Amino acid sequence: MANHTEKSIELLAFGRALRKIRKEKKLTQDELSVYSRVDRSYISELENGEKAPSLLTITALARALQVKASVLVEGYERELEE
Repeated sequence: MANHTEKSIELLAFGRALRKIRKEKKLTQDELSVYSRVDRSYISELENGEKAPSLLTITALARALQVKASVLVEGYERELEE
């Protein structure tokens, strides 16, 4: 089990990956919220590393971003390496 610091680093990495892809797609958090049906405040919490997304959330966001869920996961892994 990851300790608090490791978990925070991982959540921040996912958040950076999500934000990067969202901005590449030229979407606001509000637009992503509408397309994914994920609350905008929750998207903000994800991007700020405050919450951990479920698999269902990851797939909803990926569909809304028009990418495979694996693209979000790969982005997360790249962010972890940096």
